[in-house]
Amino acid sequence: MKTSIYNIFFRGLTLLSKFTFVFFLGKYSIDEYNLGEFGIITTSISLVIYLIGFDYYVYNTREIIKSKDTISEIRNQFYFHLLLYILLLPIALAIIFGFDFIGLKYFWIFILLIFSEHLGQELFRLFTTLEKSAIANIFFFIKSGLWIWFVLFDYFILKNEIDLTKYIIIWACFSWVSMLLSVLYLKKTLAIKGLTFYKPNYDLILKGAKNSSVFFVSSLSFLIIQFSDRYMIDFFHGKKMVGIYSMYSQFINAIDVFVFSAIIMVVYPKLIKLSSFQKKYKELFKKFVRSILLAAIILILISYIVAPFIFEFLEKPSFLEHLKTYNLLLLGVFFLLWSYAFHYDLYIKKKDVLLLKISLIAMVINVALNLFLIPTKGVFGAAIATTISFFVMFILKLAYSKRKIYDSI
Repeated sequence: MKTSIYNIFFRGLTLLSKFTFVFFLGKYSIDEYNLGEFGIITTSISLVIYLIGFDYYVYNTREIIKSKDTISEIRNQFYFHLLLYILLLPIALAIIFGFDFIGLKYFWIFILLIFSEHLGQELFRLFTTLEKSAIANIFFFIKSGLWIWFVLFDYFILKNEIDLTKYIIIWACFSWVSMLLSVLYLKKTLAIKGLTFYKPNYDLILKGAKNSSVFFVSSLSFLIIQFSDRYMIDFFHGKKMVGIYSMYSQFINAIDVFVFSAIIMVVYPKLIKLSSFQKKYKELFKKFVRSILLAAIILILISYIVAPFIFEFLEKPSFLEHLKTYNLLLLGVFFLLWSYAFHYDLYIKKKDVLLLKISLIAMVINVALNLFLIPTKGVFGAAIATTISFFVMFILKLAYSKRKIYDSI
């Protein structure tokens, strides 16, 4: 309970900061363009981080919990990511900047953010695995929330004009500070002495890469469901419409993050440890499902009631004109959150290939619907595609988790 309170406080503070920044851009910018551009930048960073991360942490989480040599597991993961930086980062940069999704003025700061955000994310996950989720959320707040208050100081106190490039630079500075503090804390926690070079264990790294490839394709499929619609909206309708969709997504993401921080990241390491004790596992899993459902229903109802008043406060008619899109996304996130319980049940039981197949099915449905609906229905079409995809994921994960049939899909 104490850990959950810390997690809720610092993750909530981070979410409040992000909300404040989105509202700030939405209200004080001339139009929705800045919000749309910021949305494309953050989406691109998230996608590149997933490419470089390769979801190696999902494989390594189970290994670290069971291993007596945590440092070796972390070291192997570091070498693996280093290789992917060399192989994949140039390709990703060529696509993002070559197709002009992001202006070249952001090129170098974008690269710096990739480094700090990725390493910060991996350290966040590692601290969660080591059951130090409270300290993980403190560092997360530094890199993702604290910088926003300096932006507000710059605008409201120093009276400077809105400058998105300056704000991205401020974000990068705080991201690097958080990442370096996380490294120092990890060094102290694991009593790592010096920076001695150790030869990579190629056999274990290849094993990890092989196993994590399943997780990677699965997560990439999920990311495509979450983010590909922004690029399609940008292509067919421009960055102003991306700005509207990004505003709605910020609310939806807040519900997702809150449930993950308060419940999932606290409970699922315990479920892994109880996986060999069937009775205790079932008891905890039932509580897990009930907690997720209760939190999801409460948060969605609050958001449904409160969000329209906030959109009205922004004084941009477009946010209220597309309110049905937001309400449909609320339904979608309900199915997503409910599916998490059965996702982790299947994950703990090592049904990784099954999870991959489910993600691929949902992704194909999502992309096809986006291509068909976004050109004519805009952001509402994107919401339809997302909601249907999340519903399909929920139904399949529920069915296979409950019926214990793993190989018929």
